[in-house]
Amino acid sequence: MVKKLALPIALFALAGCSSINQGPQGGHDVSWYLHHQNKMSEEVAWCKDSANRSDLNSCKNANKSESEALSYNAKKP
Repeated sequence: MVKKLALPIALFALAGCSSINQGPQGGHDVSWYLHHQNKMSEEVAWCKDSANRSDLNSCKNANKSESEALSYNAKKP
């Protein structure tokens, strides 16, 4: 009986790790967004959808990574 309950309990516990309030990507760091630029674009769009989302860590990280990516691409010959 305990083994049957272990998986559902673990899934519910993990579900709490990624808050919907942190955007569709769950709030990654800048490095992750730089390596997943399609996801970064989705996160930036989600953040721009509502003004009160700009203070979320995931929005700050996505916006910072977008700026870094644009800066890096601008320096390329």
